[in-house]
Amino acid sequence: MKTNCPIVRDTFAYKRRMHIRLLTETDATDWWQLRHVALETEPHSFVETPEEHLAKSVESTQDYFRSFNADNFIVGAFDECELAGMAGFYRQKHAKFQHKGHIWGVYVRTASRRKGIARQMLEEVVRRASMSAGMEQITLTVAATQAAARELYLSLGFTTYGVEPRSLKIGGERVDDELMVLFLNGK
Repeated sequence: MKTNCPIVRDTFAYKRRMHIRLLTETDATDWWQLRHVALETEPHSFVETPEEHLAKSVESTQDYFRSFNADNFIVGAFDECELAGMAGFYRQKHAKFQHKGHIWGVYVRTASRRKGIARQMLEEVVRRASMSAGMEQITLTVAATQAAARELYLSLGFTTYGVEPRSLKIGGERVDDELMVLFLNGK
Protein backbone atom coordinates (compact mmCIF):
# COMPACT_ATOMS: atom_id res chain seq x y z
CA MET A 1 0.00 0.00 0.00
CA LYS A 2 1.34 3.43 -0.86
CA THR A 3 1.09 6.23 1.62
CA ASN A 4 0.68 9.94 1.05
CA CYS A 5 4.02 10.95 -0.33
CA PRO A 6 5.54 14.30 -1.20
CA ILE A 7 6.18 14.96 -4.88
CA VAL A 8 9.24 16.88 -5.96
CA ARG A 9 9.72 18.44 -9.38
CA ASP A 10 13.09 17.83 -10.98
CA THR A 11 14.43 18.87 -14.35
CA PHE A 12 12.89 16.03 -16.32
CA ALA A 13 9.84 14.74 -14.49
CA TYR A 14 7.99 14.54 -11.24
CA LYS A 15 9.50 12.02 -8.92
CA ARG A 16 8.74 10.82 -5.46
CA ARG A 17 11.45 11.11 -2.85
CA MET A 18 12.46 9.07 0.13
CA HIS A 19 11.27 10.48 3.43
CA ILE A 20 11.44 9.57 7.11
CA ARG A 21 8.57 10.03 9.56
CA LEU A 22 6.96 8.60 12.65
CA LEU A 23 4.66 5.69 11.95
CA THR A 24 1.04 5.90 13.05
CA GLU A 25 -1.77 3.39 13.36
CA THR A 26 -2.57 3.93 9.67
CA ASP A 27 0.84 2.41 8.91
CA ALA A 28 0.25 -0.70 11.03
CA THR A 29 -0.54 -3.04 8.12
CA ASP A 30 2.50 -1.95 6.11
CA TRP A 31 4.73 -2.23 9.18
CA TRP A 32 3.31 -5.67 10.05
CA GLN A 33 4.09 -6.89 6.50
CA LEU A 34 7.58 -5.38 6.43
CA ARG A 35 8.34 -6.80 9.87
CA HIS A 36 7.35 -10.25 8.60
CA VAL A 37 9.71 -9.89 5.63
CA ALA A 38 12.48 -8.77 7.99
CA LEU A 39 12.00 -11.78 10.26
CA GLU A 40 11.98 -14.16 7.30
CA THR A 41 15.03 -12.71 5.54
CA GLU A 42 17.23 -11.67 8.50
CA PRO A 43 16.70 -14.22 11.29
CA HIS A 44 20.05 -13.32 12.95
CA SER A 45 18.90 -9.74 13.43
CA PHE A 46 15.74 -10.33 15.46
CA VAL A 47 14.70 -12.22 18.58
CA GLU A 48 11.14 -12.71 17.35
CA THR A 49 10.50 -15.54 14.88
CA PRO A 50 8.21 -15.27 11.84
CA GLU A 51 5.83 -17.72 13.53
CA GLU A 52 5.61 -15.56 16.66
CA HIS A 53 4.93 -12.53 14.51
CA LEU A 54 2.19 -14.27 12.54
CA ALA A 55 0.41 -15.00 15.83
CA LYS A 56 -0.10 -11.22 16.24
CA SER A 57 -2.95 -9.64 14.33
CA VAL A 58 -2.83 -6.40 12.39
CA GLU A 59 -5.54 -5.17 14.79
CA SER A 60 -3.32 -5.76 17.83
CA THR A 61 -0.53 -3.97 15.97
CA GLN A 62 -2.84 -0.99 15.42
CA ASP A 63 -3.60 -0.97 19.16
CA TYR A 64 0.13 -1.00 19.88
CA PHE A 65 0.72 1.88 17.45
CA ARG A 66 -2.01 3.92 19.19
CA SER A 67 0.05 3.72 22.39
CA PHE A 68 3.04 5.51 20.85
CA ASN A 69 4.36 8.68 22.45
CA ALA A 70 7.61 10.67 22.63
CA ASP A 71 9.27 7.84 24.58
CA ASN A 72 7.98 4.91 22.53
CA PHE A 73 7.80 5.11 18.75
CA ILE A 74 8.77 3.62 15.40
CA VAL A 75 10.30 5.67 12.60
CA GLY A 76 9.60 4.58 9.05
CA ALA A 77 11.44 5.27 5.82
CA PHE A 78 9.36 5.60 2.69
CA ASP A 79 11.13 4.95 -0.60
CA GLU A 80 9.02 5.66 -3.67
CA CYS A 81 6.12 6.03 -1.20
CA GLU A 82 6.35 2.49 0.12
CA LEU A 83 7.49 1.59 3.61
CA ALA A 84 11.08 0.52 3.03
CA GLY A 85 12.58 0.67 6.50
CA MET A 86 11.80 0.83 10.19
CA ALA A 87 13.55 1.52 13.47
CA GLY A 88 11.90 1.41 16.88
CA PHE A 89 12.73 3.19 20.13
CA TYR A 90 11.51 2.89 23.69
CA ARG A 91 12.53 4.56 26.92
CA GLN A 92 13.10 2.37 29.93
CA LYS A 93 10.15 2.56 32.34
CA HIS A 94 11.78 1.91 35.72
CA ALA A 95 12.80 5.08 37.59
CA LYS A 96 16.45 4.05 37.90
CA PHE A 97 16.61 3.34 34.16
CA GLN A 98 14.71 6.37 32.84
CA HIS A 99 17.92 8.00 31.62
CA LYS A 100 18.19 5.20 29.03
CA GLY A 101 16.41 4.34 25.82
CA HIS A 102 16.77 1.40 23.45
CA ILE A 103 16.71 1.13 19.66
CA TRP A 104 15.15 -2.05 18.31
CA GLY A 105 13.88 -3.63 15.11
CA VAL A 106 16.09 -1.80 12.61
CA TYR A 107 15.53 -3.07 9.07
CA VAL A 108 15.66 -1.82 5.48
CA ARG A 109 14.19 -3.94 2.71
CA THR A 110 16.80 -5.36 0.34
CA ALA A 111 15.75 -3.31 -2.71
CA SER A 112 16.19 -0.05 -0.77
CA ARG A 113 19.58 -0.70 0.76
CA ARG A 114 22.75 1.27 -0.03
CA LYS A 115 20.79 4.55 -0.20
CA GLY A 116 21.56 5.81 3.31
CA ILE A 117 18.09 4.98 4.59
CA ALA A 118 19.20 3.18 7.77
CA ARG A 119 21.52 6.06 8.66
CA GLN A 120 18.75 8.63 8.17
CA MET A 121 16.28 6.61 10.23
CA LEU A 122 18.75 6.18 13.07
CA GLU A 123 19.70 9.85 13.01
CA GLU A 124 16.00 10.69 13.34
CA VAL A 125 15.53 8.23 16.20
CA VAL A 126 18.54 9.68 18.05
CA ARG A 127 17.35 13.24 17.39
CA ARG A 128 13.88 12.53 18.76
CA ALA A 129 15.16 10.54 21.74
CA SER A 130 17.67 13.21 22.69
CA MET A 131 14.85 15.77 22.97
CA SER A 132 13.31 13.77 25.83
CA ALA A 133 14.08 15.36 29.19
CA GLY A 134 16.66 13.39 31.13
CA MET A 135 17.63 11.08 28.26
CA GLU A 136 21.37 10.39 28.60
CA GLN A 137 22.08 7.25 26.63
CA ILE A 138 20.70 4.97 23.95
CA THR A 139 21.51 1.29 23.75
CA LEU A 140 21.09 -1.28 21.00
CA THR A 141 22.06 -4.86 20.30
CA VAL A 142 23.55 -6.12 17.05
CA ALA A 143 24.23 -9.74 16.10
CA ALA A 144 27.91 -10.46 15.60
CA THR A 145 27.01 -11.76 12.12
CA GLN A 146 25.72 -8.33 11.01
CA ALA A 147 28.97 -6.53 10.09
CA ALA A 148 27.36 -3.79 7.96
CA ALA A 149 24.91 -2.87 10.73
CA ARG A 150 27.71 -2.83 13.30
CA GLU A 151 29.80 -0.51 11.13
CA LEU A 152 26.84 1.83 10.69
CA TYR A 153 26.27 2.00 14.45
CA LEU A 154 29.96 2.70 15.07
CA SER A 155 29.91 5.48 12.47
CA LEU A 156 27.00 7.09 14.34
CA GLY A 157 29.00 7.19 17.57
CA PHE A 158 27.84 4.01 19.29
CA THR A 159 30.51 2.09 21.18
CA THR A 160 30.62 -1.52 22.29
CA TYR A 161 30.32 -2.15 26.01
CA GLY A 162 29.98 -5.91 25.97
CA VAL A 163 29.19 -9.12 24.17
CA GLU A 164 26.51 -11.59 25.13
CA PRO A 165 27.84 -14.94 23.97
CA ARG A 166 25.39 -17.35 22.38
CA SER A 167 22.57 -14.85 22.81
CA LEU A 168 20.44 -16.24 19.99
CA LYS A 169 19.81 -19.88 19.22
CA ILE A 170 18.59 -20.37 15.66
CA GLY A 171 18.15 -24.06 15.01
CA GLY A 172 21.49 -25.54 15.99
CA GLU A 173 23.39 -22.28 15.48
CA ARG A 174 24.37 -19.92 18.30
CA VAL A 175 24.88 -16.21 17.60
CA ASP A 176 26.68 -13.70 19.83
CA ASP A 177 25.14 -10.26 20.36
CA GLU A 178 27.22 -7.12 20.65
CA LEU A 179 25.87 -4.58 23.15
CA MET A 180 26.34 -0.96 22.12
CA VAL A 181 25.67 2.43 23.66
CA LEU A 182 25.56 6.05 22.51
CA PHE A 183 26.06 8.67 25.21
CA LEU A 184 24.11 11.83 24.41
CA ASN A 185 25.58 15.28 24.86
CA GLY A 186 28.80 13.91 26.33
CA LYS A 187 26.99 12.61 29.43
